[in-house]
Amino acid sequence: MTIIGQVVYTAGKTAKVRTARPQACEHCSSATFCKAYSKIEITAYNEIGAQEGDYVSVETTQDKKSLLLLCFLFLTPIGILFLSAGLYTLIPAAAVAGIPLFGLYLVLLKQIDKHYKSSAIIQALALPPKDCGQEDIQN
Repeated sequence: MTIIGQVVYTAGKTAKVRTARPQACEHCSSATFCKAYSKIEITAYNEIGAQEGDYVSVETTQDKKSLLLLCFLFLTPIGILFLSAGLYTLIPAAAVAGIPLFGLYLVLLKQIDKHYKSSAIIQALALPPKDCGQEDIQN
């Protein structure tokens, strides 16, 4: 998917690009949860040397690693809940085992957040959003 955004920060070969949520998000079943976050920042590889304030075209891809992370993000808490419920039926006091498991889950999420790199790449400089038909992405 190609999106247009404004570079807000550069560091070496990467740049943070602020953009409005893509139109594809409007049809997503989780769109109601994301409405409050209409502007997002994407970390992208900056191979063309875009500077802060430049409008750029960013190509994002969906990779298998992202899908696995989404599964981990949503399915692990459900698994912990079912495990705790199962332990409760066997030994009610053992249901508290879910608390440290949930803590471990949060620690793993924090580690994944630190080490996961997006596969977004800045392709080219672009026209400001008002000129290319997208909504304003300014603060």
